Amino acid sequence: MTNTCNTHNLSIGHCNIQGGLLNVSKSNELTQLIRDHKLDLLSLNETNLNDSIHTSTINIPSSFDLIRSDRPNSTRGGCGLMISRKLAYAELKMDSKLTNIEAIWIKLKNCKINICSFYRSEKFCSVDNFIDYMNFCMKKLNGKKVVWIGDINIDQNNISSTQYKKLDKTLKCYNLVQTIQGITRIARKGDNFSQTTIDVVFTNCYSDFIKSSVLKECIGDHQAIMCEINSKVPVAPKFEKIEIRNHSKRNIQSFTAYLRDNCDFSELLNCTDIEVVTTGLCNHMEQAYSNFFPPKTIVRHEKFIHKPSPDLLNAINFTHFLFKKFKKLKKKKDRLRLCVDTTA
Repeated sequence: MTNTCNTHNLSIGHCNIQGGLLNVSKSNELTQLIRDHKLDLLSLNETNLNDSIHTSTINIPSSFDLIRSDRPNSTRGGCGLMISRKLAYAELKMDSKLTNIEAIWIKLKNCKINICSFYRSEKFCSVDNFIDYMNFCMKKLNGKKVVWIGDINIDQNNISSTQYKKLDKTLKCYNLVQTIQGITRIARKGDNFSQTTIDVVFTNCYSDFIKSSVLKECIGDHQAIMCEINSKVPVAPKFEKIEIRNHSKRNIQSFTAYLRDNCDFSELLNCTDIEVVTTGLCNHMEQAYSNFFPPKTIVRHEKFIHKPSPDLLNAINFTHFLFKKFKKLKKKKDRLRLCVDTTA
């Protein structure tokens, strides 16, 4: 049974970020979005990543996992799904054999909801192709609870368009409801501005929804959206326990002294087989490292960033400098106000 003291309703967010995941400022915006709206899942569109970029180099909250679906042979498009590690989930493979589909499926084990984070780009995936994919997935899931969330690139306000009619017909076949009603993108074309609702949530379990809304945050050129579902899930922690090696100053000194004074490499020096020498040296160093640097458990905050960039460190230092300056000026202003009040 779930402990209700540490649970809340399932919250799913989405935003089209237009790349920049390697940028610290964009990563911080996403982290703040998660924190402000207590999101358990955050769907991302236009991640603009490729195989050369490892997930470990992307700055995301340490209490979240990131599943990616990069566009093949491209640095554009793609989608991602950030998932709280408190959630019990499994990634689903649909294997539809359809090409040019950008989608990620997971199943939440506790509430038995299947969630799809998707991105349909007008130039990459045709409406008919995406509808074929929806038909395949919905038939495979066969009546199970489903939430589709992403950028469909079909304006939900233009009900007379052919694309809308095709999509609407498909949604009705599977009792799917589109829950986002507000404007999610304002674009400028010359002197004119267009307002569209292209970021959507489709679901066949609308009766479980508490709310579904367009958020004030705009990351990229789209408004973020979210939905809250009446299903209790664990709250994402601000801190997590991790295991590291104890690189204390004393351990480093002991390790250095051992290598300098107590190591006997005579057998290796007399050996003529380079492979044997390499293997022996590696085994010796690994054994010594394990002995002198035992593991220890520490608590890490979700904002922790491994090897922060010089730009981020400079920004942090500058923020601290401004805050100290503000406190100093405020204290001076308070003293002046106190002197004026006393003389009056």
